[in-house]
Amino acid sequence: MTGSRGLHVERLLPDDWARFRQVRQQALRSDPDAFAASAHRWLSDLDVEARWRERLEAVATYVASLDGTDVGTAGVSGEHELLGMWVAPAARGTGVAARLVDAVARDVPAGTPLHLRVMAGNDVGVRFYTRCGFVLTDPEPDAEGCLTMTRPR
Repeated sequence: MTGSRGLHVERLLPDDWARFRQVRQQALRSDPDAFAASAHRWLSDLDVEARWRERLEAVATYVASLDGTDVGTAGVSGEHELLGMWVAPAARGTGVAARLVDAVARDVPAGTPLHLRVMAGNDVGVRFYTRCGFVLTDPEPDAEGCLTMTRPR
């Protein structure tokens, strides 16, 4: 999937684990408050090649690159949940996030809602997801401080 301004979105395979590891750890380190506490395990006990490969087998994961540099990632689980959405600060506002959501949505069967969790207080994220057609499904944060949103289809 290519696009304007050197934007490219592609699905990663298990052999791409090192590339995914680099982007995912960059996301967790640069924007730690954007992710639930459980996600940070990818910086410690889950930081093992076998676990990265398993993740890419279980979750359809996409990476976005802008002019050859990886600047974002998102995935969708078998339960139709958007996971690990992140765009590098320098690439925000360039259309990368919308392209990642589109890529993930194509992996969800027609007529099946797409779900996500976003950290409570991430008003920018909530507004973005709302523009993408998601609606808040529970105004109360879960145990990890996340709100849930759904995109009906």
